[in-house]
Amino acid sequence: MSPATTETQKGTAMDYLAAPRDSGIVKNLMAMLGFVAAIGGRLPAGCKYDTLIALNDSLSTNEELRSMVATRVMELQSKRRVATTRVAATPESIINAVKNGTISLDELKAKLSEFES
Repeated sequence: MSPATTETQKGTAMDYLAAPRDSGIVKNLMAMLGFVAAIGGRLPAGCKYDTLIALNDSLSTNEELRSMVATRVMELQSKRRVATTRVAATPESIINAVKNGTISLDELKAKLSEFES
C-alpha cells in the first residue's frame, strides 16, 4: 500500500482518523475498541494506523458492515455543504476583453462556434 495515491501527492503522516479534537470522535472510536490514551494523552504507538488496517480488513470481508458504513457516510456527506460554481465571466466582461485586446474577436467567434456544434 502506497502512502500517496498519485505521483504528485505527498504522503500523510497522522492525517488518517484526524478530526476536530473537540468532536471527540477519534477518542470515542478508540475507546469503543478498548484503547485509551495514557496519562500523557497519547494512544499506543501505531494504534490509529492499526485500527485503519483492521477496519479495512473487516470492511473487505463483511458486506453487511460495509453497506452499513457506506450508507452512513453517504448520509453524512449529503448534509455537508458543497462548493458552488462561480461564474467569473459575464457578457460585459467578455466584451471588455475584446475591446481591450485581451482576446480577439476572431478568438471569441471561434469559441462561440464551438457551442453551436
